[in-house]
Amino acid sequence: MIQSSVSSQAGAAGGDRGTGRRWWARSRRVSSAALLLTLIVASAAVPGALAQEPEPAPEPAPPSKGTTVLVIPPANRTRPPEIQTKDEYVLRGGLDASRKRRGFDQASDIVTGYQSVLILLSTGLREDALEALYAFETAAMEGRQPQEISRLFDAEVEVVRALGRRDIESLVPVLMLHHDAYPMYVGRGRPFLAGHASRLAASMADLYAREGGTEGSRLLGARALASLGIYAQQTGVKLQAMGLMLHALDFDPDNEAALLGIATAHERSGNYHRTAERLLELLRSHPQHREGRLRMAVNLDRLGETRQARGLLEELVAEPVRDWTGALAYQELARIHRDAGNHERAVQVLSQALERFPEDGRIRTQLAFVLDHQREPQRALKVIQELDQAEAGSGPSPRRLYGVGPQEAYREAVAALEQSAAARMPRLARLVNPSGGDRPAGMP
Repeated sequence: MIQSSVSSQAGAAGGDRGTGRRWWARSRRVSSAALLLTLIVASAAVPGALAQEPEPAPEPAPPSKGTTVLVIPPANRTRPPEIQTKDEYVLRGGLDASRKRRGFDQASDIVTGYQSVLILLSTGLREDALEALYAFETAAMEGRQPQEISRLFDAEVEVVRALGRRDIESLVPVLMLHHDAYPMYVGRGRPFLAGHASRLAASMADLYAREGGTEGSRLLGARALASLGIYAQQTGVKLQAMGLMLHALDFDPDNEAALLGIATAHERSGNYHRTAERLLELLRSHPQHREGRLRMAVNLDRLGETRQARGLLEELVAEPVRDWTGALAYQELARIHRDAGNHERAVQVLSQALERFPEDGRIRTQLAFVLDHQREPQRALKVIQELDQAEAGSGPSPRRLYGVGPQEAYREAVAALEQSAAARMPRLARLVNPSGGDRPAGMP
């Protein structure tokens, strides 16, 4: 159990939501209400932004005996082959020739085209459905201004709402389709359609979490929102990323990916105190989280709490786990000893690290540096001579993985979503194409 001696996290949440909430509120407004009287997320509006951080809450009671206390000081996915033209899409069975010639001028054309994409998705051909979605949506927006994307959103929402009314579980494969479309559109240089995909997937996640009626639906919705937020963070869309990850916490306050992603965002902005507060939330619900403990140690050291940082790092290197967090924990622990003037202890730590991670060039370089500083040039030269061989067999450095952000949490969230979508695919098929024909059933 880990407790903090500072105030509750209300201040952190207030500051986070002061930016993230504004994005979420804006993302839920659309201009055309002719097709759709209520949006996907109209069932419960998200509260407005907080202009000021709330006053700190009183300090918690002293921890019980035996409690570990952390004190925070006061303040690629593979790119599939492209389908570029409407003609290619027609050949895939998406639209008839007369509808192609009309160029999606009518909202009903968009609805029918989208239904055809979902029929293909329901067969289990996910990559084909993703390509069909790309061809359909790019064709629907051909020759139109970016602000007209709301007509596409409205029409697709109409279909989604119809599915949700029949069977809320059928939305999960559709949610995953647009979740996958987000990085696809980013990779193909379609920023407006990328934003559209993210917005539609987030709206479906919100709808499913609210109307699913189970703890599982709330957790799945939060997982989808968090993974969308982490991807947005990786692409540099900071405000959108924060809004998505904060909204994930509305449904699952302990969501690992969201908490880690929010902490990473604060760390990148240099707000180490707020980083530590968010990491403390993560470690309360996931006390053995290795990346969370590593980041907490790094940020506690930045805040002057070096003793606590050293304790966390010593725990990490003592565990029999051979991963990038362990390699970086060794490096950070050696740096703390070196900065304190204890070069002998730094050499011992790095020598142990080299035994466990012989392929890590950064550990080897750091060890050679400390040895040279200790006036042991021969030992330093011997260590550095093996550097090229070590680096040749290594992948991305642990420090680079630290800088990229919560990749493992993102991959785990996506894998869980894919599994959930696959399990619910038959429910989608029963609604959109029960007869196996070329027209959807029970659709608007």
